[in-house]
Amino acid sequence: MEHRKWQGRIRSGVVALTLAAFGATPAAAAPKGRDAALAAEPSITKTLRAGKLPKPIAVRSVAKDWRAEGDRLLANGDHRGALSAYEKALRGRSDDLDLARVVGDLHYQLGHPVEAVRAWVRALELAPRHPELLDRVARGASEVGDFELATQAEGRLVDVLAEFVENQGVTEGKMARQFRNHLAIHAELAALAGDFTTAEESARRLIRFAPNGVDGRLALAYVQLHGAEYDEAEGLYREVLEAQPDNTVALNNLGNIVYMYRDFDTASDLFEKILAVDGVRAYSESIALANLGELLQIQGSRTDAEFLYKQAIETQPQGAWGYMGLASLYDQLGKYDEAVAAMIEGWERDQNRLTRLNMRFYTEEWAWQRDALIAEIEGDVDFARTLWTRILQGDVEVLHKSASHHLHSLSLAAE
Repeated sequence: MEHRKWQGRIRSGVVALTLAAFGATPAAAAPKGRDAALAAEPSITKTLRAGKLPKPIAVRSVAKDWRAEGDRLLANGDHRGALSAYEKALRGRSDDLDLARVVGDLHYQLGHPVEAVRAWVRALELAPRHPELLDRVARGASEVGDFELATQAEGRLVDVLAEFVENQGVTEGKMARQFRNHLAIHAELAALAGDFTTAEESARRLIRFAPNGVDGRLALAYVQLHGAEYDEAEGLYREVLEAQPDNTVALNNLGNIVYMYRDFDTASDLFEKILAVDGVRAYSESIALANLGELLQIQGSRTDAEFLYKQAIETQPQGAWGYMGLASLYDQLGKYDEAVAAMIEGWERDQNRLTRLNMRFYTEEWAWQRDALIAEIEGDVDFARTLWTRILQGDVEVLHKSASHHLHSLSLAAE
């Protein structure tokens, strides 16, 4: 389609624009319909830090039989049956690295990421420096929102790669590219975990290793954005765009920064440049469309905003940002049932909270609106009531009507 410039008179202060990661952060959308109990599992980080996992007494003859049964079921395509057999075998063979890895892989394939990470952590006890296991744990932990564990595993993987790359002076080739990629991932995960010291150290280490590349600057700018160091991040993104004018991550996140400064015209221009990039990824295009939708929403062009949110969803159906933007708009318009339905779709796609972590607000009421809708979905009535009350007492008048509606509905439900 042809994308025109969206400009108009600013009517109110709103919302969140969505950041784009460097492209390496390993977070996939959570499977729809996943048992909500998974989110209540105890932190895997504590298990890893304690260094202790249950190790039953080995009964090798029994384990061997269950292993063979698992192999047979897997060969016949019965993944659930194979998983059950392998788990029984693992109870008698707690020292079987390959078996623990396969149990984790099957759990992941069946949509059980928490159990998958637990199995991979167990396997790591047997091989603490195993690169593939470390990568699995980092990706899986990121998916379930345990960014502390993900950072820890990714950092150990970086150390393993560093022994080959840095210690042997390797600067080119596949291993060097992997090292650079995982340094960027480590920086981003540490920022998401709130460990900004570690995040900055990894980003600067990447810059030292590849001073002529843009990946280190992108990683450092992402860290600075999460640390609210907007001026520093802006300078780095502009450096990247001087070298690569079509870099969609830099265009998007610089757009977020100028948006925070309320320069909406420049923000719109930057997001539109993303849409004009040849071969733009669906992920980047979808975020740009949603961000443009929010710019239209705050300028009162609600019909056009709805159109762009829906385009963002169509472009990247597994992205949460389009649904969350649409929910905010519908709630503002008094379409409360549609707002809840849209937010459920966004919430299901954001079980690790990555989209929420990447959203930027300059007016708190809009963050409260999103979180209040999610609190209602999750059944946290007291928190939802607290947030709606704050909104009603706040300065964003366009949300007062919806806040009153939700408070009245919550009161009726409590009777």
